[in-house]
Amino acid sequence: MKISLVGAGYWGSKLLKELQTIPNVSDVEIIDIKDGKDLTDIQYENVVLATPAWDHYKQTLKLLAQGKNLYVEKPLALTMQECVNIKSNIKENQTLMVGHIFLYNDRVRKIKELLPRLGHIQYVEMNRLNWGRFQKKISTLHSLAPHDVSIIHYWLGTHEFRDIKHSGHRYSEYIQNDRDEFEFTCNDVPVKFNLSWYYPEKIRTTAIVGTEGMLFWDEEARTITLTTDIWNDGRMNYEPVVEKFDVDSNPLRNELMEFVECVSEGRTPVSDVDNAVDVAKNLDLLSKSFSHN
Repeated sequence: MKISLVGAGYWGSKLLKELQTIPNVSDVEIIDIKDGKDLTDIQYENVVLATPAWDHYKQTLKLLAQGKNLYVEKPLALTMQECVNIKSNIKENQTLMVGHIFLYNDRVRKIKELLPRLGHIQYVEMNRLNWGRFQKKISTLHSLAPHDVSIIHYWLGTHEFRDIKHSGHRYSEYIQNDRDEFEFTCNDVPVKFNLSWYYPEKIRTTAIVGTEGMLFWDEEARTITLTTDIWNDGRMNYEPVVEKFDVDSNPLRNELMEFVECVSEGRTPVSDVDNAVDVAKNLDLLSKSFSHN
């Protein structure tokens, strides 16, 4: 398979590296604005789109009209309506996949397997913090939150977010927030997102607490810690059972292989356009709670 990679910046370079390891990919051409190239220079029928998020909508529509099979980095577009419009322009036998990378992360899948051991889920707290990568035209909502929304849908089911509360701060001179916190319920489970590119340490952690156990996932350390037997006659048990899981995974390669296989076999990707519409719907709801402080 021959693939055109549109956008070879920070993330595009990572995509290129992984594409070059996939046996069924025979050639990858680079289409990048820095080289004076644009969509009209694309030669191949299969396209990986890794341009800025605010360009995805118009570029995706143009490429679909040309009959291209498309992998689009997240988010597919900045609103649910734009995602719905994209869906209506997909032709029969045309592949469109969205880069919700954590749906191809084996640690995320392992956590879903472990959830029944926690009993009734009481709350989920997710932290996605770092110094960068800084954005000027979008906030953490569209840069970072698509990851967490797609994960929550996978774990708790696709439900409308309710009882949304937001706090955020803008530290830079631009219009977007640089730190955002969202609290809401999904399927009656309280959830908290803590998002920032204005933080001194790279942190990617999730805590899930249930009636029978707790789970802590550190994506940077690539570890999952499951704690059970947390109660003893109605009191907290300070000597619970602790299990650690080291799950190896290359999510980026997994999702690119999914794209190649879906195009080759004519099947629907896990992160298809309907998945993107569902994510965008809840991003829209989170956006409506926005405040700039």
